[in-house]
Amino acid sequence: MAAEIDQRIIEIQREYLDFLDDGEDQGIYQQKVRDMITNNEVRLKVNINDLRRKNAKRALSLVNESFEECVAFQRALKEFVASADPTYSKQYEEFFVGFEGSFGAKHVTPRSLTSRFLGNMVCVEGIVTK
Repeated sequence: MAAEIDQRIIEIQREYLDFLDDGEDQGIYQQKVRDMITNNEVRLKVNINDLRRKNAKRALSLVNESFEECVAFQRALKEFVASADPTYSKQYEEFFVGFEGSFGAKHVTPRSLTSRFLGNMVCVEGIVTK
């Protein structure tokens, strides 16, 4: 069972790696990763709309089953950074992925955030008051 899950995550990771390695397309994420390395950052912002355009299946899974998907995406980012700059990759144990873009029905307010969203990625928008 655990081996099947690991194999599935590796396959998902490969798809995210293909997404990040977009040199033949517009090269947006290759440039963003280079900028991340130059600015000594560990977080890459990914637009879900770009992912949806290139790999709709992964975008849907990311929003609906975010735990495994985020783990695979972060591993893919680490692998991509290691191929771009091995010394920078060794400086940090983990790299993180932030998401922006259209979340559709998963764009909620604090009041509409309920338990039905457990396990899903959501975008919560609201005003914080003290």
